[in-house]
Amino acid sequence: MSLRPPPRTDVAYELPSTIKSLNDGWLSTFQTTAAASGLFAVVEVVLLNFIKDPVHYTHPHTRAARQALLVFSYCGLLFSCSATISSLVLTDEFGELPVRASRKSDPIKQGLFDSSSASLLEVYGARRSWRWLMWHWLLSLTAAIACLITQILIYVWIEEPFSVQ
Repeated sequence: MSLRPPPRTDVAYELPSTIKSLNDGWLSTFQTTAAASGLFAVVEVVLLNFIKDPVHYTHPHTRAARQALLVFSYCGLLFSCSATISSLVLTDEFGELPVRASRKSDPIKQGLFDSSSASLLEVYGARRSWRWLMWHWLLSLTAAIACLITQILIYVWIEEPFSVQ
């Protein structure tokens, strides 16, 4: 068993301005959506309690419509929680990027790089798995929003007068 020495960290290292800008943009996005998807989860819990209470239904409706409301409510809660966790993990990933970059020799000596911004971030220390997690986060967030909108539409369809529909 070989013990590797801890990596050397250049504590005075600063990310190049382009990399810092990309990193800051992603960090801001993930921090904001962590809060937003957390709020979506709270809204889903409130809606779940509302949907389960028969007092909130005045018009005759089908059992299938109420079941659909429950399914979309649980799915929305699951997707919201998933998006929140993904956002927090990605926030941590990009928060550590400057430290990881400070442990590498500058990979781009000439200042030119022919590739995507995602590849550029990976050269400076972002793990390759961040792309998969980013897609998971985006799909979870989109699905959570779609579930919320669908719940509202179903409730309006079964409870509101025809003029509102």
